[in-house]
Amino acid sequence: MFLLGNFQHQLDDKNRIRLPAKFRADLGDKYILMPGTGGCIYVYKADETQKILATLNDMQSMDPVKEEWIRSLVSEGCSVEADSQGRFVLPSNLQEIAGINKDVRVVGSISKVELWSEERWQQRLAKTDRSASGFDAIYKNLSGNQ
Repeated sequence: MFLLGNFQHQLDDKNRIRLPAKFRADLGDKYILMPGTGGCIYVYKADETQKILATLNDMQSMDPVKEEWIRSLVSEGCSVEADSQGRFVLPSNLQEIAGINKDVRVVGSISKVELWSEERWQQRLAKTDRSASGFDAIYKNLSGNQ
């Protein structure tokens, strides 16, 4: 399963969102939502979440700083299930964290989906070099040949 591409969507009047059909085909209809990096929301396939939570659990220690990081992530997360039309409610705490009011950018991120406020997504794009040389630099950095 590799989730690629991005799509513009909107929350409906009940704060529900529908993932694109190509993402739902891979993710199913049960998800775990957690705060993501950069101001987005991560959407994980529910049965993949055990790996993520197990990794967080393995990080637990007597270190109060790490414990607080884990507590922050897990306490804001939740599980949701899509209805028969593929919609699920986006909880208000995660809407606030991601700055989502109405317009949502749904982004494939290999094994998860990211939900961005359209405004934050556009701000991110404005800071990103999307030229051929910009993508060359990304590949170079990813390969470790800096």
